[in-house]
Amino acid sequence: MALILGAVQVSKEINGRQILHNISLGCSANTRLLIRGKNGSGKSTLLKILAGITEPTGGKVIRNTRKIGYVPEHFPDSLQFRLKEYLLLTASFRGGSKAYVEKELLEYIQLFSLEPFLHTSLKACSKGTKQKVGIIQALLMKPNLLLLDEPLTGLDAESQQVLIQLLRDKQIPIVFTSHEETLVTNMAKEILQIETGEITLQTMNSIPKKLIRVECRTREELKGLPVSQLNYEENVAVFTVEGDVSDQVLQSLLRKNCSILEVRELR
Repeated sequence: MALILGAVQVSKEINGRQILHNISLGCSANTRLLIRGKNGSGKSTLLKILAGITEPTGGKVIRNTRKIGYVPEHFPDSLQFRLKEYLLLTASFRGGSKAYVEKELLEYIQLFSLEPFLHTSLKACSKGTKQKVGIIQALLMKPNLLLLDEPLTGLDAESQQVLIQLLRDKQIPIVFTSHEETLVTNMAKEILQIETGEITLQTMNSIPKKLIRVECRTREELKGLPVSQLNYEENVAVFTVEGDVSDQVLQSLLRKNCSILEVRELR
């Protein structure tokens, strides 16, 4: 699978302190990589290096795309813009018609309930509102890869679920840090553990399969879907599906006017 971004033996030293040491990783179209570690382990520094915000002192980063969206944990405090003004400006960098950009921006504004803050100075916005702005500006550029540093920080429970569903629907490759198990469970396919600047563990994160019972008019409606262990009880189908594609399968079934009777995780 084609490499979108890769790090080869990347190291970083800041003020004589070794922050990262010989970190290697690769990102492709299916990447959902969680970078885990304690505070100060080098996670945020690694994301900044991957984004091109800071350069490594050793090793190299291979980027086969210029469209990388980056959301920092802490939104900049020095920006002299109102909320909508800032988002329109950042969206203009990608090109496209103004009408299309405004339509897309409006959808995100409504999705994250930002209508009351459109003309509010970013400096006066709450942490959660700034976080939403950071997420939207990254998505507006239509990135080929998303780098997210603690993206759920400051978001209320409803907005967290909105973001998780949005990321799942868009199927953008992601490298992220998070202390929130909600995001880890729903998004991470691979986990890279960093301690004191070095990789100590790299594992695959198994997303639980789901059992689905659905009532369909015809068996043809299940053709082409990535299901297994398929059985029929008259007009009711019972099958399992991999956890990372279950939402897409359910959406497809609903579009075909099937009735979802049961969805259950298999442990």
